[in-house]
Amino acid sequence: MIRLAGTLAALAMLLMAGSHAGAAGVLGARPAHLSGELPAVPNDAAILSRIWAPGIDEGYVPQGVAVADGVLLVSSYRSADPKVGSGPCRVYRIDPASGRTTGQFDMPPACGHAGGLASLGQGMLLVADTRKLYKIDLARALGGRDDFVVATLGLGGDMKGSLAGFDGKSIFIASSEKDADKARGFFLPLSLFDTRDGTVLAPADASRVLAVPALAQGAAFDGEGGLWMTFSNSKTGALKKLDAASGAVLASYDMVIGVEDISFDAQGRLWMVSEAGSLRWSRWSHAYPVLFSIDPARLR
Repeated sequence: MIRLAGTLAALAMLLMAGSHAGAAGVLGARPAHLSGELPAVPNDAAILSRIWAPGIDEGYVPQGVAVADGVLLVSSYRSADPKVGSGPCRVYRIDPASGRTTGQFDMPPACGHAGGLASLGQGMLLVADTRKLYKIDLARALGGRDDFVVATLGLGGDMKGSLAGFDGKSIFIASSEKDADKARGFFLPLSLFDTRDGTVLAPADASRVLAVPALAQGAAFDGEGGLWMTFSNSKTGALKKLDAASGAVLASYDMVIGVEDISFDAQGRLWMVSEAGSLRWSRWSHAYPVLFSIDPARLR
């Protein structure tokens, strides 16, 4: 009985450990300024894997996430000052199995935030900056070529590239606003990159406009066309599933503070990243500069 009780206790501890991985269970290079265990975060039980966000020690703040051809891409801007929300932008390529950074490239100097990423297929990547959209040839960029920007579009009026998604036909961008009355999402035909390269778009160029909740940070479309978005600031974090036609919130789940962009992989896992614990946001209540995947079926 004593041996059985001990075995059951050990099993219980393993099960509890499985629902919350400490820092030792995180892949990649741990930021030098962090110590101790990672904090428990909302919906820990839905998390499948964790990778330290790249570039943290250099002052980069993770923002955009995209899955392309089985690898992870993360965009960041460099700033360690809470009062400075822009800086040089960089995109990292990460192996999801090992957590290793396997490539990177710097965006043009005009890029200041790189808040959203989306894979457009056929080797093309969308990088969304606050007032500019870049269509990137990923092989050229990671290969060190200077001509990796295929086309650019400016954003005017109420249009902002705080985040980006792609539903297979249209680009989706939205603004991150504190006031929900001002928050809007815009569906843009992908063909605009071919017909309007170098010009500044206006809201009238959108094929559809969608009202979205306040504090939007990321967007991705699932295999059935459902729109998932993240919302956060220094104190809250949420993942919501929206009706892509009406913008109505169909489901809402608590997430770690500072959660940013999201992207689905081929297996239906949802990858996301938090900026909490970057050097710029090192004084927040939680430090979680981690790229992580979740199983949507486990969300509660």
